[in-house]
Amino acid sequence: MLWLHIGMPKTGTTALQGWLHSHADFLRDHGVRYLATGRDRGSGTGRLICHNALAVAMSRAWHGQPEGDAEAMASEVAAHEGAHCILSSEMFFGRDLAPLHQRYLSRIGAPLRVFVYLRRFDDFIEADYKQRAKNSLPTGGAERFVAERLARIESDPDYLDFGTAFDQVRAQLPGAEIVPRLYLRDEMADGNVIPDFLSVLGVNPETVPLPKVAANRSLSRVASEALGLFDERAGYDKKARRRLGRALQASGDARLYASGDVLTPEERAHINDTLEARNTAMRAEFFPGRERLFPAAATSAERVRGYPGELEDFHHAVRTILRIARAG
Repeated sequence: MLWLHIGMPKTGTTALQGWLHSHADFLRDHGVRYLATGRDRGSGTGRLICHNALAVAMSRAWHGQPEGDAEAMASEVAAHEGAHCILSSEMFFGRDLAPLHQRYLSRIGAPLRVFVYLRRFDDFIEADYKQRAKNSLPTGGAERFVAERLARIESDPDYLDFGTAFDQVRAQLPGAEIVPRLYLRDEMADGNVIPDFLSVLGVNPETVPLPKVAANRSLSRVASEALGLFDERAGYDKKARRRLGRALQASGDARLYASGDVLTPEERAHINDTLEARNTAMRAEFFPGRERLFPAAATSAERVRGYPGELEDFHHAVRTILRIARAG
């Protein structure tokens, strides 16, 4: 069985990929193979990375990909016949996967299942904004970003319509089975994406050794925006900014963390109600026992956008980042 794990983004994919990368022996003992092909950047299996790089290569029309890599993947899957073989990249989500099928997957005889975690609509938009802000990508600020997303929801009937996305995947990957799962920690095996994903492959969640370090808390909106100021123009490349971000996550400073601070409660309710209705047919197909895909969002956010003290928290975040940068 070949599993193509496509995210979606902001559903614990990086943590899952890191765990799969570092637990090859456990996976082998449980009949699971995390494919090396596509994770070596063409340098050989001695320098594997955590995620599969084929999504990036696909966006470059396979330019520079090693000759014979497609045969290498087919051979790797064939060598682990009977195992669950995994290819994982959240960058496959929402992409045209036909080139991947043509070059790689069509050569593999094993059945294909496409696995995807689905995140609640408002949480996804919030996480998307914070990710863009801290990576110094253009957002126009939270209010404008949210207004643009609301406008897109109204004007684009396919936006965050998972049923339409799944239909496209079926057309691009003939014969593939779609296996969606909801990214709801209260419903996950052991409340964690790692044992939850492995449970789908038949691994007992109680046997899965979890990381000792807890998952990162979400940086606040203003802390994410402050981090985005430390870009190439300020002398910080992506690696340096990631180091700053990790240091912020590890700081323990409560003023730097918050959730529910990008959308207002009214925006959140509108987004969820509209997109729940849009996904009615998909829910009936894949989750027939649920009245809604996702529980209603909590109405009491820690810091609603525009709260008193927002500017002071932003300045505090900037000063904290400067202190960390100077100490490093």
